[in-house]
Amino acid sequence: MEERATRDERLDDLAQTLADMLGVDKTEAMRLALQNEIERLRSTPTIDDQIATLRETVKNYGRKSTRMVHPSKKR
Repeated sequence: MEERATRDERLDDLAQTLADMLGVDKTEAMRLALQNEIERLRSTPTIDDQIATLRETVKNYGRKSTRMVHPSKKR
């Protein structure tokens, strides 16, 4: 199967570099790059997830013992 060059020369260069690094053809390199980027974006917590985590952290802040121990009584 013959590969076609993309219309964007920079994209073509990037695809060729990745293809060479992975040992695959440019089409497969582009498919993998797009698939990996989609998965990366899907696994990134949304702003709502980040806010929920921060709220939980703030809610639980200070629940652990913060009692000061006199230096002479430390173990």
